[in-house]
Amino acid sequence: MSNEDVEWHNVVELDEAAGCGEPMVRRIPSRVAHALENGSGVAGDCTLCEIRFVAEAGKRAALTLTSLNGGDLFIYRGDFLHSHIRMAAGVRHRQLVNFDAGAFGGVRADALRGGAFDPAVWRVVMDGPTLFHGIDRLGSRLRPPRPEEKPRRRWLAYGSSITHGFTPVSRMQCYAAVAARDLGVDVLNQGLAGSCWCEPAFADYLAGRDDWDFLTAELGVNMRGHFAPAEFERRVRYFVDTVAGQHPGKPLVLISPFPSGTDFVLTPDRASENTAAFRQILDTVAAEHAGSGVTLLDGRDILDDFTGLTVDLVHPSTEGHTLMGHNLARLLRPIVGPE
Repeated sequence: MSNEDVEWHNVVELDEAAGCGEPMVRRIPSRVAHALENGSGVAGDCTLCEIRFVAEAGKRAALTLTSLNGGDLFIYRGDFLHSHIRMAAGVRHRQLVNFDAGAFGGVRADALRGGAFDPAVWRVVMDGPTLFHGIDRLGSRLRPPRPEEKPRRRWLAYGSSITHGFTPVSRMQCYAAVAARDLGVDVLNQGLAGSCWCEPAFADYLAGRDDWDFLTAELGVNMRGHFAPAEFERRVRYFVDTVAGQHPGKPLVLISPFPSGTDFVLTPDRASENTAAFRQILDTVAAEHAGSGVTLLDGRDILDDFTGLTVDLVHPSTEGHTLMGHNLARLLRPIVGPE
């Protein structure tokens, strides 16, 4: 999404009808969020959503936002971190961005151009449910980044709370952000904490998007306690048939459940039995659709160190997410190709 002189990355709408008095930043349309069986609330989190611009003239600009629950705000200049702010919950926050070159003015230009983004691109990265009040240009002239100033390829990442970005110290340390940086791609985070039930409505929505070059779907973690294997298989088959059918040849990478305490319970239960069955179903479906660009990655190869979990033995720690991001980038590279 873009408007006027800035680009909105991983943002599909500014929802005036959210009932908050000001537009809510949405990465998933409200019509799709409301159609979900579970997860309409977390669909309102603007995880890894960005406002991007290049300053062509002027010294500064100011953005005004409200984080409904209290959230992180990161500002990057290209790939370089500029600042990290913690916004108080429910308080209108005015963030000034100064365009002063700082240390950049004292080094060779080639030293600044080794990343995925041109260092002229300012990136304001939001998190959690956020209201947008506006941008005060303060006399500056802005423009959206050009294609050559940002990553060429886009990765659409669907999954559970782990994909959504729980529980590293910040969302910018989640495995999707780490892998995207390794690969030099733009990630469109569509994780749904506590939900990701592979609803047909969400499969239709993802299949209807044409702004991605490859898609990963981390499936099963949130479904193993709610759905029998037969229903899981029905939903996965609809998801794969729908997405691959509308995007023949585009890589669709299924990711089976990451390791968790469920894999090592003393007494097998429904969740542990379903996890094993779900992994087999994903393997079978991927093999049947291999000719359509569908691949399976085993989640146990992505989180290959059990100590990368937090003490709930479900969600990875910051260190676990870092490990996962590097492993996933390595496993994806032969599938999606080099940048």
